[in-house]
Amino acid sequence: MTIRLETPADYREVENLTREAFWNVYRPGCTEHYVLNQYRKSPDFIPELDFVMEEDSRLIGHVMFSKAELVLPDGTRKPSWTFGPISIHPDYKRKGYGLRLLNYALERARERGVGFLCMEGNIDFYKHAGFGLAGSIGIHYHDFPKGEEVPFFLAQELIPGWLKANSISEATYCPPKGYFVADENPEAFQQYEDSFPSKEKLHLPGQLTYDGVMETSRIILRPWQDSDAPVLYKYASDPDVGPRAGWPPHKSVEESLEVIRTIFHNDTTWAIELKESGEAIGAMGYLPCEGNNLPSREGEPLVGYWVGKPFWNQGICTEALRLMIDHIHRTTDIKSLISSHFIDNPASGRVMEKCGFVPTGETCVDESLAGSDRPMRVLRLEIERK
Repeated sequence: MTIRLETPADYREVENLTREAFWNVYRPGCTEHYVLNQYRKSPDFIPELDFVMEEDSRLIGHVMFSKAELVLPDGTRKPSWTFGPISIHPDYKRKGYGLRLLNYALERARERGVGFLCMEGNIDFYKHAGFGLAGSIGIHYHDFPKGEEVPFFLAQELIPGWLKANSISEATYCPPKGYFVADENPEAFQQYEDSFPSKEKLHLPGQLTYDGVMETSRIILRPWQDSDAPVLYKYASDPDVGPRAGWPPHKSVEESLEVIRTIFHNDTTWAIELKESGEAIGAMGYLPCEGNNLPSREGEPLVGYWVGKPFWNQGICTEALRLMIDHIHRTTDIKSLISSHFIDNPASGRVMEKCGFVPTGETCVDESLAGSDRPMRVLRLEIERK
């Protein structure tokens, strides 16, 4: 493994590396590669602190530094610095390469007199390189009210005592303008993006823009809306749908609206929207396992789902359940899930088993459900945690 300065011959390869590293991480798609492309032209760019990492003659990492500013309460502006994007090829992530590249770059920056850095990132990673929450040392983020904790806004004195030596006890960080170039020039960004191979943009948990939406190429999981009531009634009024899942058919649009406003009004229940039509064709979610006879563990959530009859046997519930399980794995510390299906509805059980649920060998009768005189088969999913 070697680390060296970037050269113009590396530019396109590094931009593609950056695109691969950030794709669907902070937003659907990414813009970091365009920021890098444009930023090399900026007077804030520091070419002496622009490094690539190689492994077996392959570019696998990159980081650049740039100038920024701190604005004091009296309006005085003081120089500061930042870095990023820092990119590691997906094949080499979580193997220590990113920290090695960053520590090398920080040492070179310190040698060049860079005294103080602000940046935006995950504290769980950057704390290993000496970063902490900027707000704890009186440095505010430009887009948030003063005093509000910003968990992704981090800082570090590379030269101990630099803030005191520059008479800085409180300031507001102003990031380089070039970091917003894609938002300011969307048409130019799109033209640039079109020069790369096409990749699918996805809404995923963990993104800064995540608003309760997840998706695959075919479906979207999103919060229910009042405007979904008519289409919910269309599918939930079918007598072949609700009773299979343990609830009675809806009798009116008004009843469907009430269900959206009460039962579906939470952060763990989603409408399954078919991209092709834009319709909510079913529901996917998990809730506390209370008020039923399932042999659940303490705190273990209960999973439930359904889709309208026209969409049976198309793999949609399996696709949606896998998407939700991934969301649970990424965003919670839930260790296991429990679910069940009426024995006379084996198709629901096949969905669970395709997603890793294992039969517990138990059956029960859940008196909280419609059709509670029918026995139910119980399954559980153990969520692997590293």
